[in-house]
Amino acid sequence: MFGRSLSILRLLLACLAPAAAYGAAPAPIDLHHMSWTAREGAPQMVMTMTQTRDGWLWLGGAHGLYRFDGSHFERYAEPGQPLPSAGISILNAFDDGALWIGYRYGGASVLSQGRLRNYSERDGLPASAPVWGLEQDGSGRMWAATTRGLFYLEHEHWLAAGVAFAAPVAAYKTLMRDRDGNLWAQGDEGVYTLKRGARQFIKSSPDAGTGVLFQVPDGGVWSWNAPRNRFRQLAGNSAGNWPVHGDVASLLFDSRGDLWVGRLASVEYHTRQQVQQSGQADGLSGRWVAAMFEDREGSIWISTATGIDRYRRKRIAAVPLPEVTDVNPLAADANGAVWVGRHHLAPADGAAFVTTTLWPKTEAGWGGDPVCLYLDPRGALWLASYGRLWQVNGKQHRQLALPRGLETGMIASMSSDDNGELWAAIVPHGLYRRDAQGDWHDVAADTGLPGETPRVLASSAEEGLWLGYPRSRVLQLHNGHWHRYSSDDGLNIGMVESLHLKGRHVWAGGENGVALRQGGRFLPVSGVDGVNFEGVSGMVELDNGDLWLNAGAGLYRIAAGEIAPLESTPGYRVRYERLDSLDGLVGNAPVRYPVPSMILATDGYLWLSTTAGVFRLDPALREPPRPAAPVLIRGIGPPGQVRAVQSAVRLPPGTTALQMDYTALALAMPERVAFRYRLEGVDTQWQQVGARRAAYYNNLGPGNYRFSVAATNYHGDWSEQATTLDFSIAPTMTQSMWFRISCALLVLAACWMLYRWRLHDFALQVSGRLEERIKERERIARELHDTLLQSVQGMILHVHAAAVRLPPPEPARVLIEEALQKADDALAEGRERVRDLRANDQHEQDLAAAIGMAAWRLRSADSAPPQIVVSGVLRQLHPLVYEEVLAIACEAIANAYLHATASRIEVRLHYGARALQMTVSDDGTGVPAEVIAAGGRDNHWGICGMFERAERIKAKLLLDSQARNGTVWRLTLSGRLAYQPLARRSWFGR
Repeated sequence: MFGRSLSILRLLLACLAPAAAYGAAPAPIDLHHMSWTAREGAPQMVMTMTQTRDGWLWLGGAHGLYRFDGSHFERYAEPGQPLPSAGISILNAFDDGALWIGYRYGGASVLSQGRLRNYSERDGLPASAPVWGLEQDGSGRMWAATTRGLFYLEHEHWLAAGVAFAAPVAAYKTLMRDRDGNLWAQGDEGVYTLKRGARQFIKSSPDAGTGVLFQVPDGGVWSWNAPRNRFRQLAGNSAGNWPVHGDVASLLFDSRGDLWVGRLASVEYHTRQQVQQSGQADGLSGRWVAAMFEDREGSIWISTATGIDRYRRKRIAAVPLPEVTDVNPLAADANGAVWVGRHHLAPADGAAFVTTTLWPKTEAGWGGDPVCLYLDPRGALWLASYGRLWQVNGKQHRQLALPRGLETGMIASMSSDDNGELWAAIVPHGLYRRDAQGDWHDVAADTGLPGETPRVLASSAEEGLWLGYPRSRVLQLHNGHWHRYSSDDGLNIGMVESLHLKGRHVWAGGENGVALRQGGRFLPVSGVDGVNFEGVSGMVELDNGDLWLNAGAGLYRIAAGEIAPLESTPGYRVRYERLDSLDGLVGNAPVRYPVPSMILATDGYLWLSTTAGVFRLDPALREPPRPAAPVLIRGIGPPGQVRAVQSAVRLPPGTTALQMDYTALALAMPERVAFRYRLEGVDTQWQQVGARRAAYYNNLGPGNYRFSVAATNYHGDWSEQATTLDFSIAPTMTQSMWFRISCALLVLAACWMLYRWRLHDFALQVSGRLEERIKERERIARELHDTLLQSVQGMILHVHAAAVRLPPPEPARVLIEEALQKADDALAEGRERVRDLRANDQHEQDLAAAIGMAAWRLRSADSAPPQIVVSGVLRQLHPLVYEEVLAIACEAIANAYLHATASRIEVRLHYGARALQMTVSDDGTGVPAEVIAAGGRDNHWGICGMFERAERIKAKLLLDSQARNGTVWRLTLSGRLAYQPLARRSWFGR
């Protein structure tokens, strides 16, 4: 298997070939490289590596078992499941997700679905015999290679394979299953093969040697003969010859068929074309390359004595240049060749280039290195540097004169007009045109911008000549006519640093972004996340419509499918792909020179110049988008106390702050994986947190929660399904439901007591006011009795004495006696009123009888008396309440007799514990609706007075009447206001 971790070759051999065989020192490995040491938490002295189905990279060695998610290393420490030994000799993962572990001092384990199963001598493995290999054969049977022979697992017990499978009892170091399901075993006595479905091992070759086994991509099987320091082919017809010499510590064939060789001080990368080598001076984490492994994404993992390294392929390759210069202008030549300054680079076999230099670097200063290149439509190459201009035609090149007096100027950009004449922006002198006779003409005034020098020039047969200036200004010269664009036309990119013409498309790039011409205006180009593509100094639109931008923050690709909606939809934000240092690009787009900083070679490769050099990529070679790696929620708990996630997570009472750790198992470019999460019930929308792999929350209360987290793939596409974790926080005593119910009950009880207290207080206030009114009435009664009535009585006595002296037949005496009789009647009536003003004796109260007596006085001779029904326990009423209720009842009965012509009247009195209720109903004609709405008839005060009396005693009086359906009066008064107190009692009692 290509990704199989290879056993360590312990044989350190003397060098068998002279130093001259190596030739020149190999170049460093030109792949993207990352290293981790103990400072980043990486384990040391890792002897074996593998990758499980879920994506974890597992590492084992003398110090235990570790796993890596691409961002963090963590040691395996499952609670309650310790490993039987810390010395790990072999790791191997299988399609069922199980991880098999072999130990240096004997025994094996399998970790599957979070459960660890250990095997020792009690399970049939030899005691204290190192396990160097663990592998399945074609039928799924598990095998172990030990120093005491081969063993296989049968019904959870290990059996020796010596007799049953004809395997010699010897020390074995390597097990490998090929793609056909055949099992290969290599040991001290050679290499043996167990064909798929067979029951006997067959010896493959007597001189295969001790070492390791490989299967290369074309299906061939090879072994490494360590004593003889050579490879031997065991199966297949592979054509390979790898000159490996010297001290070899580990070997690996990757999925491309390239060979990796681990040595004591370096690692070598052998391809068909070349050998590259890297050591500590090139960033390798340490010495002694002990193990190598290829993961599912094609990354090569290497362990050294002091750390872990990863190599992976880059989309963007650095172009080796003959010399280092500050500015590297670019121009495309025929057959895929490219001019870089004064150097002509033509592709050769492999990654090398055939370089031709126009002239050696012999001059001091800036004059010898071009800062601007231009290949005109006729195929002539123009090169410009400080104060100099050259032209190359075929194999001839010559230096040309600059405009007179401008020998100290520098041509920053060149292009051609419709007539094929050269235009040049000469800094700081302005814009000049060179005609067919070689004469220069100052044309700055023709542009309408005299005294200004354009930053960049570009031209095409369809669109003519274009010039870019500072402050978002662009000029077009086509068919002899000038057209000017500025911020008034939608162009807001600041300094125009790049112009690119492709068909009908005109692209302008600058310090503040990119714009596309549409009609007579420019449309701004923005990314979906608000990126403005700032600092663009090079642009290329491919034939397939893709747009590439060399910008300050990296290299951007906008797919062709995004251009059409950009042109048709106002405010459309394009999706894009960004390439940066993770893809092999070093440095940024140059701020000033050269322009353009990116070109398209004739072989389809993009070349770009950055502040760190020149780079090259094939835009057609794009990795297919991978689905986003599944997110794994690793732990939850208070900050700094995170614990591994269990099946049911219930956090202790009082937990208010939480930290949740999560990760995505993407090993190649974990830096490019972004995350978002939300906590249902807390977050109303997703929280975008970039590459951060922890979520933090504060002020959480008890209850049930669901945490969701999702990740992107390397291209920024979000996973379709988020990973969720359900957890709960237990309440404290004060947060528990029973405590809340108790508090609610206490609050309700307190409110009820407050209500009772307020009702009692209100009743006392009303009773006090009633008592004051009674006392006032009694005072008035005393005053009337002691003054007016006594005086009237005295006057009656005097008049009576005078009348007695008159003879009986005297007419005057008769008149006086009649007046005295009326005075006695008035006095009697006055005494009755005085008696009414005084408080009635509570023992004389009989509301029902009083209502009956009043009804007897009110009804006519032929009217039926009312029916009076009394219910409840009779209580003495407050005197004023008694009078007002009686008055209301009398008025209702009077209205029934006088106005409604009722034949039946019923009065119901109910002495309730909480309220006094009185209902007066009749079967009369009823009260008209307009009378009810008006509150009574005009100039009649009966109904109005009834409501006023009810209001006076704080009673509720309702009138229900319909035409020809009778009338019902309902009066309700709180018992605390209606009844006289029976005895002293608590203020909150009934």
